[in-house]
Amino acid sequence: MPDLADPRPEDPASVGGYTVAGRLGEGGQGIVYLATAPDGAKVALKLLRADLAGDAEASERFVREVAMARRVAPFCTAQVIETGLFGGRPYIVSEYIDGPTLADVVRTQGPRSGTSLHRLAIGTVTALVAIHQAGIVHRDFKPSNVVLASDGPRVIDFGIARALDLSSTLTGAVVGTPSYMAPEQLTESGPGPKSDMFAWACTLLYAASGQAPFGHDSLPAVVNRILHTEPDVSSIEDPGLRALVRDCLAKDPSLRPAAGEALMRLLGHAPATQPPGLLQQGSAAATSGPPPGPPGATSGSLPGPPAAASGGWAAASGGPGSIPGAGRPGNEYPMPPASYQGPPTRPTPRRATGWIVAGSAAAALVLVAAIAFAAIRLGDLPTGETTSPVPTAALTTTSAPTTPPGATQTSAPSPTTRSVTLPGTSVRIEETEADPIKLASYTVNGGKRLYVRKHSTDVFTSDSRYFEYALDSKTNLALGTDVDYSTDYFATVSIIDHATDAKRLVKISPRPVFPTTPRWSPDGKYGLVTLYKDDDGTTLEYGYGIIDVAGEKGRAFEIKEKGAGEWRFFWDADGRAVGTWVGGKMKFYDLNGKLLRTLSDAGSPVWVEGDDISPSGNRFLAHCTPAGTTLCARSTSGDDTRPITIPFATNRLIGWWDDDHLAVWRSRGAGYEAVVIDMSGQVSRVLASAPKKSEFDRMGFRFTRTAS
Repeated sequence: MPDLADPRPEDPASVGGYTVAGRLGEGGQGIVYLATAPDGAKVALKLLRADLAGDAEASERFVREVAMARRVAPFCTAQVIETGLFGGRPYIVSEYIDGPTLADVVRTQGPRSGTSLHRLAIGTVTALVAIHQAGIVHRDFKPSNVVLASDGPRVIDFGIARALDLSSTLTGAVVGTPSYMAPEQLTESGPGPKSDMFAWACTLLYAASGQAPFGHDSLPAVVNRILHTEPDVSSIEDPGLRALVRDCLAKDPSLRPAAGEALMRLLGHAPATQPPGLLQQGSAAATSGPPPGPPGATSGSLPGPPAAASGGWAAASGGPGSIPGAGRPGNEYPMPPASYQGPPTRPTPRRATGWIVAGSAAAALVLVAAIAFAAIRLGDLPTGETTSPVPTAALTTTSAPTTPPGATQTSAPSPTTRSVTLPGTSVRIEETEADPIKLASYTVNGGKRLYVRKHSTDVFTSDSRYFEYALDSKTNLALGTDVDYSTDYFATVSIIDHATDAKRLVKISPRPVFPTTPRWSPDGKYGLVTLYKDDDGTTLEYGYGIIDVAGEKGRAFEIKEKGAGEWRFFWDADGRAVGTWVGGKMKFYDLNGKLLRTLSDAGSPVWVEGDDISPSGNRFLAHCTPAGTTLCARSTSGDDTRPITIPFATNRLIGWWDDDHLAVWRSRGAGYEAVVIDMSGQVSRVLASAPKKSEFDRMGFRFTRTAS
């Protein structure tokens, strides 16, 4: 039992029918007493300060509001038993939890780690789910409101902050503890359930480090840090928990997981809703980023385009980022598009991680029952299907393709154009049966959700099994970078039959090395992935991996030259080597990790979402100069003395349309559009329109070359 102070002369002998035994503590809201109920049970009785009581009407409103807390399921919380007024002052009677607060334990015994921290995380987030399901926002979640009982952590004082904030006669100040308040609590937008998740993450960081994540010095300094800086999350050793905490610390509440989602991620059952979150240069905190896998495992997916038969680009989440090395002295090549955030981290997998959840296991099972709709939905789906199909929002057919301003009309008949609005977005794609490339998959909201095109349809469905999905139309096979790790903690890539959804798993690399941006060789015999390594929260280039599709084998090759892989690896024209940009030069390696050749005069890197190499294999794309105002189509042989100069400014290409045309993105109004251009830069066709720049910047697109 915590230290119990004797009652003071000014303390009441009883409140209502409860006899006061002594003081448990005193805070900004009032005094907490240990009291005895008429039946002899011990209870905690909180009597609000007299100066907070206000007028009678405000006090009664407070009591009615706090009474709502009785609806909260009692597991992992201190159940509210009664509320009322004593001498005009509101009081709250709740279940007495015998144990110290988290703040006291960390202060006296030091930070928590290992299974102790996991038990704390699961128990407290379970309490938040119960609180939120009752329609209540805690609004003051902090270490001193978490009691460590013998049967697990309990959350107290939920609902009081809202009751206090209902009337300025009770308090004219913002209610909450500044060091644990979400950014929106400091603005006019106000708090919601996601605000509790921010405070929960701050509390977990305090438990792991012993320090308030945004400090506890002057109020202006704390507020400034909450609004503008990212806290250090390195004190949380397990990468899965660390990344979940990082997700919950997003400045934008819409980017934070809900309490139920966070719990399911902790239990290993929920889809990883935060795919490739990318680490900002110079910070261990990912702005999007979701968590890595099982304890100690980290991985992710990188925004990067595929080559040869499949294309793609997985956008990062969060604000503008930087690629490691970009802008350094001597860095002679331009940065990727502003939407590219740099190397990634891997989201939390859905597999159970084997944590021993003592004390809170029963409560977690109750919670799973309470949100059974999620488990039933997952359990009833066909094998491999993780979410319900999402139909295309709109499908219209026209007799001729859209002709953009400046495009030349021809008299030849045009194939029928299908206009499809991509689910979950305002982006529309324009396709014909004769198109040499078509959209196979895309990601939205900074890579948080992947949509895959169903076989031989215009329907895209959400699929949370993979970070990325690269289709080879010639073989009708796809490569998917898996969210889950193998049981022995290897990062894996699935070889998927696109028509039947049957798949085979291929191990690529042991943690902490992970694959991104799968790409098909021109003949469809091999897969290529760019590899990254998590180094205590920092993502580093590692090398590349080769997948033998027929043999179902994967091999990883470390390339120790600094910067190799920043611009991802792609296939050479013949599929017998892979290339990447290193320090402004293009270097090629064989399928065993050996350096083959270097092209010194290759121009500057350009971010290609699809095919780097032309269909004939004769040319590759680059910026002519670091300024990026023109494109150059250069010979893959390396003996190109007169590259083709294409006067078109863009920093994001879909890739080669055919040997004489490119598919590129360009600014259009408040958004972007994808167009087909010839080697003179003339537009002949619109492929897609993205009216919202902010939405487009957080999307990734993977096109595939259609089977001829």
